Amino acid sequence: MELLRLSPLSLILVLTGFLFFIAGLIHYYYPPKRINHFYGYRTKRSMRNLTVWKFAQTYAAKKMQRLGLYIVVLGLLVSVVEIDRMIGTWLAIALVVLAPIPMLLETEKELKKRFPKDED
Repeated sequence: MELLRLSPLSLILVLTGFLFFIAGLIHYYYPPKRINHFYGYRTKRSMRNLTVWKFAQTYAAKKMQRLGLYIVVLGLLVSVVEIDRMIGTWLAIALVVLAPIPMLLETEKELKKRFPKDED
């Protein structure tokens, strides 16, 4: 019964975190086989060659799963805090929009470290 009384902040975070986790699992177990512009972790660096592409898909999928778990835990933790509905909703939206940025930065940093430019 208490799950039905989650604040908008908690509800948005828990549901979004769960979706991130599931998307990461799907991406991990069913990664794109070839470099493409439609599915997978797609950046200029990750699309450089097939070796980089395959590593980027696995690494990003693991990061996405971890990010999803962190967001779910955060959503559960903030469920005990009383926050105005409107502020909570906007805060949740901001967190969900900004949360993937560290994941992207970490993945790009790892690609740069493992596959320096001179390997092209």
